Amino acid sequence: MSNQQKQPTIAQRVNHIREAWHEGRPAYGAITKAPGAGLVRTLAGLKRYGLDFLVLDAEHGNYDEKSLYDAYHAVAALGVSPIARYPGMGSEKWGIRVALDAGAHGIMIPLLESREQAEDVVHRAKFPPFGGRTSGGSFHTQAFHLTGQGEPAGRTLTQEEYVKNANDATLVIAIIETKAGLENIEEIVTVKGLDAIFIGQYDLALSLGSLPQSDQRVIDGVEKIFQTSKKAGIPVIAWSPGDEAKGAIEKGYEGIIVGLDMTVIVNAFKKDLATAGAPVRW
Repeated sequence: MSNQQKQPTIAQRVNHIREAWHEGRPAYGAITKAPGAGLVRTLAGLKRYGLDFLVLDAEHGNYDEKSLYDAYHAVAALGVSPIARYPGMGSEKWGIRVALDAGAHGIMIPLLESREQAEDVVHRAKFPPFGGRTSGGSFHTQAFHLTGQGEPAGRTLTQEEYVKNANDATLVIAIIETKAGLENIEEIVTVKGLDAIFIGQYDLALSLGSLPQSDQRVIDGVEKIFQTSKKAGIPVIAWSPGDEAKGAIEKGYEGIIVGLDMTVIVNAFKKDLATAGAPVRW
């Protein structure tokens, strides 16, 4: 993490994950699968309670391209970084460009399994000299808000500022969640331009043979990904809902995802229905 005594860079001012790391603390996030500007604004309102980023899940969720465009800007306007969870392998590679041109502060790529795949993702996500991203987007700059330090209300990056700073202000986050990704983690973390690793422990357990989370092979796999990434100087993000978060922070994870919108909503209403005496039907 960055030295807290240094003045923040533009990237650390507009990207709230980088802002948290600059402050010497973990970044706190959540995942949303359900589209709708009202819902994402409500979730982004959790900025008041410490939320730094919101992952908009276009892999498993119900987001289409238009709803993502609207959601990125709704989230960013409230001081939370919108992160696009987008398929980045095979025929879905175009989604990387679309997400970043729409205003995402980063991309979270599922099923990344090799150094070559990581290099390809970085190439698509970063401007030269790190990559080959083009500058044709028209909507992204309005999602990067410069606040404080005497800036006027509503100040966002200009196109020139965005292109100059985007390689740091937007994050490439690889999800390591398969047996192949685990086996190749030493090579994956050598890729320049890879900004963080998210450990997908549930799919990793499936990939290792539909194992329970408590199986030692899963525990060892997660530990290997964590330690290898840390040794390479790459921040690691954990899925750590509830009481798991404290342990992840103590261990040294730089990012904590505390929950999923659908799970939290269902659990909250389930509790209230039980309190009200509603019958459980199945």
